[in-house]
Amino acid sequence: MNTVPEHWIPFIAVHLDNDPRETQLQRAAMPRILEGDSTAPAKVRPRTSLLRVNLPDAYYIHEEEVPRAGAVVFQSFQRTRRPDGAVVTWFGARKETGRGEGSSGLRFDALVATAPAATS
Repeated sequence: MNTVPEHWIPFIAVHLDNDPRETQLQRAAMPRILEGDSTAPAKVRPRTSLLRVNLPDAYYIHEEEVPRAGAVVFQSFQRTRRPDGAVVTWFGARKETGRGEGSSGLRFDALVATAPAATS
């Protein structure tokens, strides 16, 4: 297995209770492994309020909310003026389609070419 960026928060498919056919995506966590650290790896926790919802309990998303190419969610301040000229500011979020499957670069069981062993 190779490494992925630390900000990568995976969601895994799980079955709903009492329904073996229906699935949802559940927030999971990647381990933080540091070279030379002998302590047990800790889970990487989300930084933003979007993914910190319901911590430390489970958080689910309906699978139809995430397209096959993935999703990227942005948070930013929004600002506009009302017809009377008053300024209104709020903190909003928007969702866009991701860059495609496997954009994290995570790989399992990859074949790597090596040089043949020298014989004497």
